[in-house]
Amino acid sequence: MSELHEATIEWTGEAKLAPLFLVAAQQSNCEVSSLEKSGEVHLTVKIQHSSLQSLRDIVDALLIDFADIEEAV
Repeated sequence: MSELHEATIEWTGEAKLAPLFLVAAQQSNCEVSSLEKSGEVHLTVKIQHSSLQSLRDIVDALLIDFADIEEAV
């Protein structure tokens, strides 16, 4: 049986920014779910990988992408 490592990133913010975060997560082949309420969106990004180091690399890259999006706005 192989190992599976998982991490979850959650983000809540303005609905107009959600598509940018969705694209970043989808480019990393992550599972994304979203819930919109009162003009805000709550995103849950689930990352899975059999290699712990690869999982960490994906999470690090995704957090950098998310920070770049927030800084650009």
